[in-house]
Amino acid sequence: MSDIRYYITGHGLGHASRSCQIINTLRRRHPEISIEVVSTAALWFFRGFLDPSVSVRPLALDFGVLQQDSLVMREEETLRTYRAFFPERQRLVAAEAASLRSEGVRLVAADIPAAAFAAAERAGVWSVGISNFTWDWIYAGLAERHPGYDDVLASLEDDYRRTDRLLRLPFHAPESVIRTIEDQPLVARVSTFDKGELRGQMGIPLDRRVGLISFGGFGLKEFDPTPLGRLTDWVFLTETALPGAPGNLRPIPSGRFFYPDLVKAADVVISKPGYGIVSECLANDTACLYTGRGDFREQALLVAGLHRYGRAREISNAELRGGKWRDALELLLQQSRPTETLAGNGDEVIANRLAQLVRGSGEATP
Repeated sequence: MSDIRYYITGHGLGHASRSCQIINTLRRRHPEISIEVVSTAALWFFRGFLDPSVSVRPLALDFGVLQQDSLVMREEETLRTYRAFFPERQRLVAAEAASLRSEGVRLVAADIPAAAFAAAERAGVWSVGISNFTWDWIYAGLAERHPGYDDVLASLEDDYRRTDRLLRLPFHAPESVIRTIEDQPLVARVSTFDKGELRGQMGIPLDRRVGLISFGGFGLKEFDPTPLGRLTDWVFLTETALPGAPGNLRPIPSGRFFYPDLVKAADVVISKPGYGIVSECLANDTACLYTGRGDFREQALLVAGLHRYGRAREISNAELRGGKWRDALELLLQQSRPTETLAGNGDEVIANRLAQLVRGSGEATP
């Protein structure tokens, strides 16, 4: 039995990353509140970053956006897949509602599978969303290019209307069907180490520039790292070993480093605009060289935040995949630091709010 059942979309790692940060803070500040996670996000990620007292149950209540790799979305296939999911969705909502009732769960939190809110309402349990967007808003962007999926959008909107409130994160969508919205500070994992100490642990001389190549759970296909070998004053950290990679590309030892420490150790993170990596670049004061990920609605919000609160520069998909980074890296490192800052204690604020809601003192209504 648990006080909070926390549903997390399996799309990428950004949702799981910020959810783990919130849950860990909640367990540390309010250890009397028990939590169960329901998600199809990578189990190795939860094992590495989630408080071990929190159980994880694999279950898919949504699909996010299907992707070929980190940069290429399978748009219409995503819409078709969610439509095909309708019968299974009905069964899962009924089963989860029964489970919520039988186990005495007091609060459903979700980032941000829509069906979780339908299950919570059927069970008579308060529910709260935690995100900067809801999937109906993302899917509406896909449906503009692939008409004929009004039933998919209607289903998602109907589910989201069933939640009691949205704890809305920065870089948020301009609209939401959720009626009650409470804006929150940024949620980000922050390194507590000194940059020089981290580089010493990795055996990287302090006079070398460090780039962290970060493409999350989807990876990067059709990438030629060979030209990076000519950037002899740089060391590039990679998530996996790349066949034929030059000597200045070093795979990160599995399980050895906390990922925000790698972000802190780097001069530049090379990535696509995703909430997890954007927030960690901002929180750890690391510049970001980013490339577009198609016409994904969230992207413009994250890019605007990067430029407003951090140091950022765009590179084309072709230049990125071809390893033609020299000019962009040099220009990025010449940028001055921004004058605006963004509060980064969202995990603490949201953890306290969830504790308040569990105790029934948060003005939520079942």
